[in-house]
Amino acid sequence: MGALVHHKPIPYTLYQWVWNAVDWIYPPVCGGCGTPGVRLCSECQRSLQRIKSPICTRCGLPLNNEDTVCNDCRDFSFAVDGIRAYAQYAGPIRNAIHQLKYRRDIALAETLASFLVDLYCETGWQVDLVTPVPLGVVRRKERGYNQAAMIAYPFSLAVQVSYSSRALRRVRETASQVDLGFAQRLENVKEAFRADPQKVAGKKVLVIDDVTTTGATLNACAEALKNAGATTVYGFVVARTLLSQGGKNDRAS
Repeated sequence: MGALVHHKPIPYTLYQWVWNAVDWIYPPVCGGCGTPGVRLCSECQRSLQRIKSPICTRCGLPLNNEDTVCNDCRDFSFAVDGIRAYAQYAGPIRNAIHQLKYRRDIALAETLASFLVDLYCETGWQVDLVTPVPLGVVRRKERGYNQAAMIAYPFSLAVQVSYSSRALRRVRETASQVDLGFAQRLENVKEAFRADPQKVAGKKVLVIDDVTTTGATLNACAEALKNAGATTVYGFVVARTLLSQGGKNDRAS
């Protein structure tokens, strides 16, 4: 068996140049409103509903009181050390994520990754490894790619942190989270993931996904990573569904 080959990541500027070239050949349309010539127009970006303090210090859920943690985080024991979302899953960002996931508008991933770069700078969290939430085999075959990986890779280049799409793998298919309550979601994804100790032991890991509602999937990933020796696990998502937007009946995990 040959020695492992460690490929040096490409510079982020080169990655951006490649996608700018693609935009020049195949002019984009705004993923939020359809305006031609841009991936996500300035008006749509200005209308994004950022999620900011006061928030739960564990899961990042917006709070309307002086508490530091939400009720779910107070009642349940979590493996994930912190989750943060850039914006509410509504309007232009919801449309953009839908375009990325279901319309193969993969150029949007680099734009969405830039929002997580801002989030990374705001949190001040320091990590050793970036990894995406893995898709199941069925969904991967249907879609042809993992949208979380499409976001996580350019993010890792921008913040100059090591990236691995193989640090985590999904070991069983899970039922849809739609219509499941919080405790049911936790149970649905329990032990659905496994991590590679050779890649994560002794490391601080950041797991990236596109959308979350309760953080159940990110928590299941954190459990697998810590079982494999990771010391700290954080989660970043582009958007979060809030209870007023359909709550735990929405698509997110």
